[in-house]
Amino acid sequence: MNTMKKVTLLFPALVLLASCESKQSEQSSAKGSDAPAYEIKGDSVQSQLCVRPDSLCAKASFTYPVFEGNKALTDSIIRASVAASGYLDGESSTEEMKKASPNTVVKDFVAGFDDFITDQRKRFPNEPILGGAWASEVKTEVIRQTPQLTVVSIFSYNYSGGAHPVTFTQYANFTTNGHRINLSELFKPGYEKTLSTVAEKIFRKQEGLKDGDAYGDRYFFTGNAFALNDNFSIQKEGLLFRYNAMEIKSYAEGPTEIMIPYAELKSIIKSDGLLSNPVQ
Repeated sequence: MNTMKKVTLLFPALVLLASCESKQSEQSSAKGSDAPAYEIKGDSVQSQLCVRPDSLCAKASFTYPVFEGNKALTDSIIRASVAASGYLDGESSTEEMKKASPNTVVKDFVAGFDDFITDQRKRFPNEPILGGAWASEVKTEVIRQTPQLTVVSIFSYNYSGGAHPVTFTQYANFTTNGHRINLSELFKPGYEKTLSTVAEKIFRKQEGLKDGDAYGDRYFFTGNAFALNDNFSIQKEGLLFRYNAMEIKSYAEGPTEIMIPYAELKSIIKSDGLLSNPVQ
């Protein structure tokens, strides 16, 4: 079944010049036979201060998939996208914030910029406002689908001053009913040691480290001990883990990914789990 994705951008009234467009895009390579059909929707807002090309300005956008007739899956992916966007602030996040829509996320980002500019003008009326334009982008893409599985990549970019922007990519895996899959559902009890050992072997080979070489100051592992995170995607050939920039290495070195083939994990894969036949 061939399904085309439709891209729709919705611009709220906050934008001086609002527009709405819808266009067809090429069939997603992530699409699998009989997998849930979806379209890409989004919200985009810019500050009312964006009046000239050289104006101090703030722009924010948030795109995400909407699945036809599957509100549970759509809602779960939106919740994961909001959580990965940087909008939530740990324990200080209210229940209302946790339920925020993509539209609320982009509007609040731009409102924060407008409040900052207003405050700076009041405090320093005779001084130029220092800093550059603010920008926020959240882009959630479906990177793999089967009839039982939907895998998304959530990219987040935020710049609101400082030396460099904050970029982040979060993987998330969902069943058709919107349940987010965790590692313990894929492997037998007590899987952690085997998974970590296999992952470290691959990591050391990628990094050119021999067995026994200390990680030293280049890596940010606590206690100089390798640790695998839970940012993973379920791929056809294996599990792909990702460390974002600044997670285990410096910002300049960027992100690090580790692909762990299923062949290396046979002893811990659940016989009745999703990985028993991962190619489907």
